[in-house]
Amino acid sequence: MHNFGYIGLYINLNIMAKGSIFGTLSGKIGNVVVYERNGKQIVRSNPKQRDPKTPAQLAHRLKFSLANKGLSPLNNVIKIGFKNSEKSYRKLVGEAYHNAIIGEYPNFSMDYSRIQVAEGKVQLPSNIQMSYEEGSNIVGFIWDTQIADTAINSRPDDHVNIVCLNSIFLAEMHTFNISKRSDGKAFFELPIGWKPEDLNFWIFITSYDLSENSDSIYLSISHSQPS
Repeated sequence: MHNFGYIGLYINLNIMAKGSIFGTLSGKIGNVVVYERNGKQIVRSNPKQRDPKTPAQLAHRLKFSLANKGLSPLNNVIKIGFKNSEKSYRKLVGEAYHNAIIGEYPNFSMDYSRIQVAEGKVQLPSNIQMSYEEGSNIVGFIWDTQIADTAINSRPDDHVNIVCLNSIFLAEMHTFNISKRSDGKAFFELPIGWKPEDLNFWIFITSYDLSENSDSIYLSISHSQPS
């Protein structure tokens, strides 16, 4: 009798009767939920959400978060750079997840040299180099202006585009059509407070009629030769 009285008290505390003592019930007992729908008494289980957070799951979540967060500032550039490609931003996040996240959990980091911000068949200039004078906020770029005979939709008046990402601030700035292919050089002004060792650069070409792009190429001040 003592046990039955205890159980009855527990039920009364967790389920309210509507109307008479024999009326409709609603409430929750453990993992069981009782409620009314369309005049009918419904009883269903309500299992607790399981979130074991195994090491593999934690690593996956962190890698995905880094890939998404790391590419997010480049979203608008990617839309232009991949305008003629079937690749979407989500697909590029997936590629970054698999190819650009380096290190071991929980010390992952993004290797931006493995990221492309543009794709296309226009010829990218060869021998692209960059220079930076200590204490200056100007980065210089030079390239070979020669166009191969086999190049597709490539002309001297193609547009040169430069993209810069600060991996500490996760801030991006770019200058489209900063110069023409035939100029062979361009100068990019950095915001005040941006340290050269934190910066990632990409160059890509857009055809003179804005219809197509080249692939992008990655450069950094610490490694002035293209990667």
